[in-house]
Amino acid sequence: MRTKITRTIANPMLFKQQLLQWAQAFREVVFLDSNDYHQKYSSFDCVLAVDAFTSVKTDYHNAFEDLKQYQQQTRDWLFGYLSYDLKNDTEALQSNNFDGLGFSDLFFFQPKKIVLLKGNQVEVQYLRLCDDEIESDFSSIQNNSPFIIHHPPFQIQQRIPKESYISKVNNMLEHIHRGDIYEANFCMEFYAENAVINPFEIFQKLNSISKPPFATFFKNQHQYLLCASPERYIKKERDKIISQPIKGTAKRFKDAILDENSKTELATNPKERSENIMIVDLVRNDLSHTANKGSVEVKELCGIYSFEQVHQMISTVVSTNRNS
Repeated sequence: MRTKITRTIANPMLFKQQLLQWAQAFREVVFLDSNDYHQKYSSFDCVLAVDAFTSVKTDYHNAFEDLKQYQQQTRDWLFGYLSYDLKNDTEALQSNNFDGLGFSDLFFFQPKKIVLLKGNQVEVQYLRLCDDEIESDFSSIQNNSPFIIHHPPFQIQQRIPKESYISKVNNMLEHIHRGDIYEANFCMEFYAENAVINPFEIFQKLNSISKPPFATFFKNQHQYLLCASPERYIKKERDKIISQPIKGTAKRFKDAILDENSKTELATNPKERSENIMIVDLVRNDLSHTANKGSVEVKELCGIYSFEQVHQMISTVVSTNRNS
């Protein structure tokens, strides 16, 4: 059970900065920030979860079953991540790529403390075992002052050499020409060794530059994930599933006319529209596996949305989940 208290604050933007800084003292942190971007399916402007009461961490073997049992045991808020290699738990696949980070394939935790921000209203939800700390925490949060930590420069490298990269691309093109596949998402890791950085500072800079609707700061002891994404992968509202895939990007310009031309060109570009429609078909097919018959619907096709640095082509697909 959780104790819930609501407060009104004068400066939500400052409060978010103070909140994230205050959270750095905890071992487990999830900070989600929408950056006040107007979006139809938003529930909160900002969410913070800290300090694990319980957690689950596992590799891909039986990962979804482990998570299901954990959900049934806690029946509470859970925060964490699902890694790409969980595909190996659902299909006969495997990955042998170098892993220099050592993240588990799945990690979720039940936080002792949750802070929810909507407009100038703050709601805290603390487990009963620590609800006597609410007042002192509020005071600590609002007494925090933003600070900057400087770090030395470092060299970023690519994991795959240029010659090998070109060879792999040509190999994929051969598969496409033969008709084995019709789409490939080829990713490459960029990394730096022996780098000394402050994740809190890097996230602040990243977030201020891009101001995306899905910014995330994740911390689990010495492991961090920083995200500045404009894309909603998936959301569940009661029995409704919402996915908003992105395909199609155009540069923004300071000049208003050039910027509007870039936006128009993106909206009418046949290649970008073709890729977006292809991913919409893929999402429609994926959602149909758990949807009530006939409930999968494209709410918006190839809509154009503007962000700080780019225009994006975004579609919205929804379904009604038959398992709810």
